[in-house]
Amino acid sequence: MSQDHRKLDSNLICNSIKSLINSDASLKVKHIIAHIRETFNYTISYKKAWISKNKAIAAIYGNWETSYNNLPQWLLVMKTFLPGTIIELETLPIFSNEGTQISGARVFHRLFWAFQPCIKGFAFCKPVVQVDGTWLYGKYRGTLLMAVAQDGNRNIFPIAFALVEGETEEAWSFFLRNLRMHVTPQPNLCLISDRHQSIKSAYNNPDNGWQHPPSSHVYCIRHIAQNFMREFRDKELQKKIINMGYALNEATYEYYRGEIRKVNIEALQWIDNIPREKWTRSFDGGKHWGHMTTNLAESMNSVLKSTRNLPITALVKSTYYRMGTLFRKRGHDWTKMLGSGKLFTENCMKGIKEEVIKSNSHTVMQFDRERFCYLVHETVHHSDGRPTTHYNVDLQNLTCECGRFQTFHVPCSHVIAACSSLRQDYSVHIADVFKVVNVFKVYEESFIGIPTETSWP
Repeated sequence: MSQDHRKLDSNLICNSIKSLINSDASLKVKHIIAHIRETFNYTISYKKAWISKNKAIAAIYGNWETSYNNLPQWLLVMKTFLPGTIIELETLPIFSNEGTQISGARVFHRLFWAFQPCIKGFAFCKPVVQVDGTWLYGKYRGTLLMAVAQDGNRNIFPIAFALVEGETEEAWSFFLRNLRMHVTPQPNLCLISDRHQSIKSAYNNPDNGWQHPPSSHVYCIRHIAQNFMREFRDKELQKKIINMGYALNEATYEYYRGEIRKVNIEALQWIDNIPREKWTRSFDGGKHWGHMTTNLAESMNSVLKSTRNLPITALVKSTYYRMGTLFRKRGHDWTKMLGSGKLFTENCMKGIKEEVIKSNSHTVMQFDRERFCYLVHETVHHSDGRPTTHYNVDLQNLTCECGRFQTFHVPCSHVIAACSSLRQDYSVHIADVFKVVNVFKVYEESFIGIPTETSWP
């Protein structure tokens, strides 16, 4: 016997949930079923609820198939009204049942886009790019790839997007090649991703441009920890692996490595097979800038969760308007901040103040003023029972033995103490990216309002 209600069809359900979908396109199917149960006192099937949701999205944002046909015009609109916007669209030919190519007909394959304000703004961000991919939820499957950076006040800054068929080597090559060519051509960049084989192959491909000028590819420690758990299923060892990665100096790294050796030699061999400069702070030479995960990119995936339910043209439009809103708000905020006369960002100064307080209890024991080398005695009594220690500070090579200085590119308490003995302003050692004027330049460009559709090319 059928338990379906003939009069409660997908069109009626579509009209009932349209207002809900308009406010949140990521509304889950189970919530639609609950809404219909509450409204009509009847439980519909999952399939009918899913069909109704897609119909509601199509009614609000346009037909799914028509949206693909409308995409080229919208891409032209963005390039016309926001000059400098990068668009790379790949299509494939269509073949008939007899195997002959249909003339003048193409099917969507891949799309890469990056907005000019984002490209210009990235030059004043930290030289770190996080990439990640997430699937689309709509009628047609696909994957949204994204590159995200961070400004000097720890704000997430999206710089490029791509729609591809999946996380394949060819798709990642398409994305990373265009990202390098059009958005991130700077030398000495650090690319952070998971250990997906397709990303590694795409990065190592010399045709994609990441080898010259030189850059580095490092791994998200959270993904390493997840892979470790699948292999060994030991939470205590997993914590030690994470502590190894986050260790700021070699001594702390070796301590946790020794703890793992005592428990499981196979686990130690597994982690030693991953080059330590690709996942640890203590051996990366400051390339990570303190970033150990792809959380920035994954946070953006969460922000765009609703957007990923939309037809393709509506999805691309959404990124344009949302980035425009972001630039307008942050640009206004940083214009006021620039007028206040502050030199460095709030987050930077908050951390510096804590280091200054610590430095008051340090003593500079030895120093070589010609080579700018100092031995700083830390007299703070640690709550965890650690003894007081000595740290070598090299102001010429911008290093401190504790590891904080080169990791975060901001003076640690030992560097501040050394500068104080030299009667030097420690702020000269704060990286330029943390200056208010540079964060202002990140959002200096603006997105242009799109005119009415009648004036579109």
